[in-house]
Amino acid sequence: MRFIRLPTHKINYPISKSQFLNFTKCSNSFYLLNQNLLDKTNVPHSGSLEWSEFINLCSTYFDNLAVISRNQNKENQRTETSEAIKNKQTVLGGYFESELYSSYIECLVPNLENDSWTIYDFRPVGSNKLDIIRSFYFQKNLLHSLNIPVSDVKLIRINSDYLKTGDEIERDLFLTTESLSDKLKKESARFDEDWSLFLEYQNIPTFPKIDSRYPGCNSPKSCYSEILCYEDIVSYEIFDLREGHELPKKLYQLGIKTFGEIPDEELNQIQKIQKTVHVTNTTHFDIERLREFFEGVTEKVCFLDFESINPTIPIFANTRPFQHIPFLFSIHIWDPKTNQLEHFSHLHAPEKGDPRREMLEALESMIPKETTIFSFNDFFEKQIISDLVKIFPEKLSFWDQVHPYFKDLAIPFKKFWIYSAKQKGKASLKEILPAYSDVTHVGLSIKEGQDANYQYLRLLKKQVTQEEKNRVLEDLVSYCKMDTFGLFILYKMIKEKLS
Repeated sequence: MRFIRLPTHKINYPISKSQFLNFTKCSNSFYLLNQNLLDKTNVPHSGSLEWSEFINLCSTYFDNLAVISRNQNKENQRTETSEAIKNKQTVLGGYFESELYSSYIECLVPNLENDSWTIYDFRPVGSNKLDIIRSFYFQKNLLHSLNIPVSDVKLIRINSDYLKTGDEIERDLFLTTESLSDKLKKESARFDEDWSLFLEYQNIPTFPKIDSRYPGCNSPKSCYSEILCYEDIVSYEIFDLREGHELPKKLYQLGIKTFGEIPDEELNQIQKIQKTVHVTNTTHFDIERLREFFEGVTEKVCFLDFESINPTIPIFANTRPFQHIPFLFSIHIWDPKTNQLEHFSHLHAPEKGDPRREMLEALESMIPKETTIFSFNDFFEKQIISDLVKIFPEKLSFWDQVHPYFKDLAIPFKKFWIYSAKQKGKASLKEILPAYSDVTHVGLSIKEGQDANYQYLRLLKKQVTQEEKNRVLEDLVSYCKMDTFGLFILYKMIKEKLS
């Protein structure tokens, strides 16, 4: 195999915490980021709309705050941080820098009784993750090099079981604080090994680093710069292997580049189907399994999709953090007797407040009774309705009526009862639809559920013009409608094959 060797440059110092975290995942991505060889892109997401509110809530736990503004250069930030440390103040958003490393720290609190400090991190998450503990490891090392002793590391996070009961967030119930010192100590041996490797790499930086001792990505599809890291690759085919995990990279390093070259003994049943389809350029249909799947399906059928927000900080009473709150649904109803496809949808106006009762009542009025309801990954749709009837128990009889009629149209594709090479090993609706039809989400302004979540939450959180609001709402309806229309297209394709 050939690899492009970039002229080796010395590592740029100081190394930031985010660069170190990247190193623990892929040494090559660390090098690219450290050398400023990548464009930094910020993808809007719903959490970004709530970040300031969350930080402000966490900071109310602390007094005598020195707030370090980021609307100034880093030298001024570092100077203000150092002054606050000298004055034994609690530092909010401090910037710390040594010759080698740098990091922002959400909050650093003095322990006057033993002349030490406690690092606090604020995270809008429901549990601590390994990367959070690894972040503390980096920050603690940095502060140690600056002669700032650390006696504890603490995380302020969200209590995901919290239930908002009124108009205001009850801070002490919504937030929870936990010390992670014991967990940091438990993971220290692993982190020390990572750190030793990190120090070694800094002394002899090369790119790309092809060494199994160093962390690396498993696929060019998740690579920051696949042209450089996988320079000799002709096709990504081998990395489309379903349920492949680390196997595609292992095969690639052995010189195996196509499905036809993979020994069958390396593959599970689904992967063998995939290999056959790619080698023979055919589409796989397991007619027997598909017929079993469609047993009991009613003649008239409908297709249902919800769009929801799941705010970190609950907006409405009787909701929890991260709970999905539906604001839009789309239904397509197909009656083969009349050869008629009808479409219905309901969008809750953002200014009207809590959408849940209205959504449930609209759904009850539009969804046909005793009719099979297809969704894609129907756990989500069923969970939405189940949560709604818990709040409005008078609608429980409606849920009892429709629940048995749900059918998950994702199952035939996930189990590879149907598979086309155009799917490239994927089983998401966005990948499946263009593999079997000319219908695609490409022309839509909103193409993903995450973006739909963000856009509606933006209407709730931000001031926008009426023109902008109308445009966003139209785009949301179009996106949701495309999902249920896509389900209809797939249903028709399968039924025609079975007939």
